[in-house]
Amino acid sequence: MRNRIEEYRKPLGLSQHRLGKKIGISRISINKIETEKTIPSLKTANDIANALGICMYQIFDLDGEETYKCHSHNCC
Repeated sequence: MRNRIEEYRKPLGLSQHRLGKKIGISRISINKIETEKTIPSLKTANDIANALGICMYQIFDLDGEETYKCHSHNCC
């Protein structure tokens, strides 16, 4: 599952460590998710999105083709 965590994290001045601390997981876990070595649980993906202040669908490409969209909020 491709993601844009780094793209949204860096402009906020959040390190992987600070983002992980904010949602209660390790920097190593954030790194593994960000580098696509592991797929986050739905809860973790939602926590990351909330910590970055953005819709989960803007960060995570669930099928690799960017076909999943947030239809209820028109944020994507």
